[in-house]
Amino acid sequence: MLSIASLALVLIAYAFLGQGVEFFPEIEPNKAYIDVRAPSGTNLETSDALARQIESILAKFPDVEIYVANVGVSGGGDFGGEGASHASRISIDFIDEDLRQQSTFTTIEQIRDALKDLTGAEIELSKERAGPPVGAPISVEVSGERFEVLGQLAARIKRRVAEIPGIVDLKDDYDRGRPEVRIMVDRNAAALAGLDTRLIASTVRSAIYGTEASEYRVGEDEYDIRVRLKPDKRSSLADLGRITIEKDGKIVPLSAVAQIKTGGGFGSIRRKDLKRVISIEGKVEGRTSDAAMQDVQAALADFPLPPGYQIAYAGESEEQQRAAAFLSKAFIIALAGIALILITQFNSLTLPFIILTSVILSLIGVLIGLIITSTPFGILMTGIGVISLAGVVVNNAIVLIDYTLQLHQRGLASRDAIIRAGVTRFRPVILTAITTILGLFPLATGISFDFFTFSWEIGGRSSQWWGPMGVAVVFGLAFATMLTLVVVPIMISLIWRWFGTPAIIQENQNSNTTFQHSADD
Repeated sequence: MLSIASLALVLIAYAFLGQGVEFFPEIEPNKAYIDVRAPSGTNLETSDALARQIESILAKFPDVEIYVANVGVSGGGDFGGEGASHASRISIDFIDEDLRQQSTFTTIEQIRDALKDLTGAEIELSKERAGPPVGAPISVEVSGERFEVLGQLAARIKRRVAEIPGIVDLKDDYDRGRPEVRIMVDRNAAALAGLDTRLIASTVRSAIYGTEASEYRVGEDEYDIRVRLKPDKRSSLADLGRITIEKDGKIVPLSAVAQIKTGGGFGSIRRKDLKRVISIEGKVEGRTSDAAMQDVQAALADFPLPPGYQIAYAGESEEQQRAAAFLSKAFIIALAGIALILITQFNSLTLPFIILTSVILSLIGVLIGLIITSTPFGILMTGIGVISLAGVVVNNAIVLIDYTLQLHQRGLASRDAIIRAGVTRFRPVILTAITTILGLFPLATGISFDFFTFSWEIGGRSSQWWGPMGVAVVFGLAFATMLTLVVVPIMISLIWRWFGTPAIIQENQNSNTTFQHSADD
């Protein structure tokens, strides 16, 4: 009862003192990316000027080693991306970890503060992330029929979410329209002039974008020859109206058969499950993504929506829920498999129950370790640690229980068998725990010794990534060892007292089998 009460108490303590839940551990990044998105239709020269402004700011940070700007590229990391004249990406490489003046987390925040006063474009600063690619930490999807209404709802949602602490770089994928020049053909006038819309469209396209007339070859290299109007003949709407269409020797100006208007159009429309969708995404700094996402869901719980419109949550939270469900099933299947094997080997239901109880109670040590080290509960890394911890705990409990049964079958009294088994198996159980803990100590703490240079090493990217798993196994195994040596014998004694000893043991006792103890025992 005391152990169960301790587990409940630790769960409550972790709810108040723990660091929450995370999907992947936060690792100090070696790279960062700045995505610059100007209004649709912005030319390359303007995008290049924005990129140069940002480069001049980056040059002031001593921990920044290299920065490379790709103008006219949307996303894509180090391998390029989709072409877009209004978008740019600047890749940042920081200097080596041992030469940095401060953590790159701090440098990234300083860069973000320095860029917040830039106008004329949306600027998003993202750091290198470990693990497989997942969605944004904060991702809210609003879906419905009318795209204009979705844009209004997205703007209101952004304002509400922006008030939540720790959420930065909020953006949405609602393209408010790019500038367009629309040529509205007057079909009656075109018919009277003997023209059709196909000829008009191809003539305008050739005049503005050009048409491939031939190829120019230099050695083995070939170059396309494109023919179009001179820049001074296609730089204004008036120039566009003076374009002439020729057919059968007749030359007709474009302004005589079409109206030229300016306007805007949607840059892109995204659909999901046959509904138009706009995504609002953001990043989280200074807290776990899970805690921030819970605040987002609470803030939008009473958000008013028109009929036929709905809000859904995706991104990292969706992947985190899938991973948590998978690991939960894996843990249950592992326990079921262990229980099946133990039941067949011990021919008992009570003894496997004792062993599996010690596995569950080992979570006390895991949660205490997370609280002491201020480590969030990692869905993947801590979850894998808990599953691997179960195997070690089960082995120690099996060693103790099996030897207790052997002693009892040889005729030793129940109490004496439990005590003698604890004394005899104390050393192998302790040695198993100590060797495992010492082996995982560098992984959990990041402190190790380099035998090549005879120097201590503190920290490192590996310990940041594997640390949550190491903490789970080290503290869980330390507490589980105490459970194996104290709680397991007590539970064996109680169960034998309540339900009696196994039948095979009673038969041996009835036959007055004597206990022979050798020096090997």
